[in-house]
Amino acid sequence: MEQPNASTIKTGADIDNVVSGFGDLPTLAPVAMEVVRLADNEDASMADLAAAIGADPGLTARLMRLANSAMYGHTKEVTNLTRATTLLGLRTVKMLSLGFSLVGNLNDGPLDTSIIWRRSLATSVLARRLSEEHDRRQADDAFVAGLLSNIGKLALANEAIYVNAVNEFGPWMTVGHELDVLGFTSDEVTARILAMWGLPDLMSEVIRHRSEPSGEGPAASLAAVLGVADAAATLLLVESDQAKAEAVNVLGMAAATHLGLTIGQIEELIDEVGPDIDDIATMFDLEVIAATPISEIMMSAQAHMARLSLDMVWALSHEQQRNEELASDNERLSAQASTDGLTGLANRRTFDAYLENQIEGRRRQPRSNYLGLILFDLDHFKSVNDNFGHGIGDEVLRSTGARIQQGTRRGELSARIGGEEFAVVLPDVAREELTLAAERLRALVSDVPMDTVIGPLLVTTSVGACCISKPGPNGVSDLYTTADAALYASKDGGRNRVTARALP
Repeated sequence: MEQPNASTIKTGADIDNVVSGFGDLPTLAPVAMEVVRLADNEDASMADLAAAIGADPGLTARLMRLANSAMYGHTKEVTNLTRATTLLGLRTVKMLSLGFSLVGNLNDGPLDTSIIWRRSLATSVLARRLSEEHDRRQADDAFVAGLLSNIGKLALANEAIYVNAVNEFGPWMTVGHELDVLGFTSDEVTARILAMWGLPDLMSEVIRHRSEPSGEGPAASLAAVLGVADAAATLLLVESDQAKAEAVNVLGMAAATHLGLTIGQIEELIDEVGPDIDDIATMFDLEVIAATPISEIMMSAQAHMARLSLDMVWALSHEQQRNEELASDNERLSAQASTDGLTGLANRRTFDAYLENQIEGRRRQPRSNYLGLILFDLDHFKSVNDNFGHGIGDEVLRSTGARIQQGTRRGELSARIGGEEFAVVLPDVAREELTLAAERLRALVSDVPMDTVIGPLLVTTSVGACCISKPGPNGVSDLYTTADAALYASKDGGRNRVTARALP
């Protein structure tokens, strides 16, 4: 899932042209047009809708199959089309009719849109199942939102700048990288198209904010569900071990932050609904999605993460920065003992050398973004050792290291720098992103109890963060001292919180 660099791809698409160019569904099949018309007619009955659907044998068969699928959990077979449309719901029938019609009309452009549809279908099933656990009243809306969630990507499939980016970097660009390439996101395109189609404002708001759900209310709750479902769908569809490892990290962070779920709970859910996902893909005449057991996908991802050593991280850093002086330093560092024996993270010596290299690199070659440092200190860790013994304390340290590693992104360095002290170095971070990154890592450590031999144990962490853009001769000391002071401010402020500061 290599991502584009904003310096190599120029923005140039116009969102108004993209939305209007997608049109108001002029190529829909006649039966689908009639279904949409009836669904929007308050005087139309379910019998009228069933009669219209009955004119299309293919649409009839697909809706009947969905109504009888395990996803709806009815023990008695649904044999009547009116009963099937009632069971599925007006909005679901309308959106499925649109989907069945669109999927046959949008695969002839410069991009293969089947991967977009497969992602949407997997997202819809996963979102429905997550809603059943989170808020059952939203289950049907979650299914529809998932089905519609990538309409914007379909609209962009004929835009040369987007096609070039997908051809070069693959179809898994993040919201941030879509902004770099286009100046706007595919989710914003989706939201505008749904508004143009006259769908409820809830759908537009949910999809517009699914990448960063916040606040309260139905839209925020559904956006959180949709964001986690999309991350899970991505994990099912990426192919390389590296992409799977990255997708697991993204999914784990989204599940914990948005829904308070562990990656293990999400794995169980994916395993449970895998047949439903493949059923609906088959209904759309697409390749199955969840045929590979999720356990195998997770094993591939975990094996890849285990193979990622600091040597590889430094090699990636060297490749990206093209800096011969740093490459020489990295080769020297990789020959030293570099990891902490208990957690597998970088040790203090490696951390110090890496931070020094980053500071010196910035002094020789200034950059627009900041160098960030995040420091962690487990709260009341001494009481863990005193009350449960050092064996349990070691388990907590290992779990903390694993969670911080899980939240560490490509090119960043995570380290254990003291007894219960950890750190993450972010070589290239926007100033406004530092607090978000620190809070994301705090949540990974603190919000979910750690599994130990004596049972779940909740251990929190206080966090201090600092970023610097133009370091002077004492840059390492300035950055570390300020981050450390921020950490103690978090301790003094009540613990289990983030304090972030910035230097010039």
